[in-house]
Amino acid sequence: MKLVHKLPIFIVLLLMLLFANLRANKRDGGHGYCLNICGDARGYYAWLPAIFIYHDLNFHFFESVEKKDSTCGVNVQANIQDYRHTFDGIDCDKYYPGASFLMLPFFAIAHFATLHTTAYPPNAYTLLYFKIMPFCCDFYFLLGMLFFLMILDKLKCTTLQKCLTIIFLIFGSNIVFYIVDAPLYSHVYSFALISAFLYYAFCLKENYKVRYIILICFLAGWIMITRPVNICIVLMLPFILGRRLPAIWQETTQRPIRLLAVLSGLIMPAILLVIYKISTGHYFIYSYGPEGFNFKHPHLLHYLFSYDNGVLPYTPLFFAPVLILFAWYRQEYKNMVAGILLTLAAMVYVNSSWWCWWYGTSFGARSILDFLPLFGILIALSLQVKTRNYLYILPVYLLCCGLTMLLYHENSACHYMGLYPVTDYWKAINDGLGLK
Repeated sequence: MKLVHKLPIFIVLLLMLLFANLRANKRDGGHGYCLNICGDARGYYAWLPAIFIYHDLNFHFFESVEKKDSTCGVNVQANIQDYRHTFDGIDCDKYYPGASFLMLPFFAIAHFATLHTTAYPPNAYTLLYFKIMPFCCDFYFLLGMLFFLMILDKLKCTTLQKCLTIIFLIFGSNIVFYIVDAPLYSHVYSFALISAFLYYAFCLKENYKVRYIILICFLAGWIMITRPVNICIVLMLPFILGRRLPAIWQETTQRPIRLLAVLSGLIMPAILLVIYKISTGHYFIYSYGPEGFNFKHPHLLHYLFSYDNGVLPYTPLFFAPVLILFAWYRQEYKNMVAGILLTLAAMVYVNSSWWCWWYGTSFGARSILDFLPLFGILIALSLQVKTRNYLYILPVYLLCCGLTMLLYHENSACHYMGLYPVTDYWKAINDGLGLK
C-alpha cells in the first residue's frame, strides 16, 4: 500500500496520541485520575470486579470497598455514583455489561500489574486500575475508526475524502469528550461495535459467506447488551444489502443449516440472562426500576435543539450533510442515505422518549455518539461531489467543528459545566471568543 493511502490511519493514530496526552494532562495532580472511572462509568466497570474478584453479582463491595478502602473512595465521593438497583428485594447493577466485556483485557492487565508490581491491594479500585483502564477507550476508538475507514474503502472514497471525513467527524462530534473526560462510559465502545457491524454488512453485500452472517448476528447481540436501544442499527441491513438481499436469502435457504448462523446473535444476550438468573433468581428483569420511556410524549425538539445537551447547539455538524441539498449524494447511494435517515430518526425518537432526555451531566446529546459511523458515512458521501462544491461544503463543516471545539475548550476550562439546566451556553461562547 502506498504511503499516501496510509495517511488516514496515521491521522487516527496521531489523534489517539493527542487525546491520551490531553487526558494525562487533565488528570495530573491530586486525585484527578479518579475521574477516569466516575458517574455512569462506575456501573459499567463494576461488572468486572463483581465477576472476577469478588464473585458477588449483588455488588455488596460497593459499600465496603468503593466508598471506604479504595484509592478513590471517600475523598472523592462526589464522583462515586451508586449504580445499584433493587429488583424483587435483591441488589443488581442497573447498567448493562456489554461495554465491560470489551474492557476485560485491560482490566486483566491492571489487575496483574497491581498484584505483582505494587503494594496496593488488588481490589479493582486502586491506583493502576484508574490509570490503565482508560487506555481501553483509546484502543476501541482506534478499532472503531479502522472499521470505519474500511467502510469508506467500500464506498470508494479517495484518500482526501477519508482524511477530511475523519477530521470533521472527530472534531465536529462530542467523541473527544468521551475519550478524554469520560473514557469508561459506554459510547465509544458502542461506536466500535456499530462500526464493525456495518463493515461486515458491507462485506456480506459484496461476497456471501456464512461467517459474515455469524459476525453480524453476534455483533448485534453484543450491541444489544451494551445499550439495548442501539439495536435499531439493524434497520440499516436491508438498505446496505439492497438488491443483494433476495440472493443472500436464497443462498441461505438452499442449505437450511446455514440458518443456524443466526443463533450467534443469542450468545451475548444469553450470557446476560444467566447473570441475571444467578444474581436475582430471574432470567428477565428491568434493571432501571422507575426510570423508563414515555413513547407517547417524546422530547424531540428538546433532544435536538435544547441548550440542555441537545444535538444542534453542541454538534451542528450532524445536521450539515442533510441540509446541504446542493451537494446531494450520488444516485447509487440514495437508498443508503434514506436508510441512514430512517435509522437515525428511530434512534432520536427512542432516545428522546427517555425520562432523562438530556442524559445527565454531559457534553451534547451523548446517546447520539454511538451512531457516529452513520454520520461519518453521510459526511463522506457528501464529499463525493464536484471539487468546486468544496468551496461551499468545507466552510460549513469547519464552522461546525469550530463551534464544537470552542465549547469543549470552555467545558474543560469550567466556563461551561454541562449541568442541567444549562444556563451558561452563550456565556461560554462569548468567553471563548473573547467577547464581553
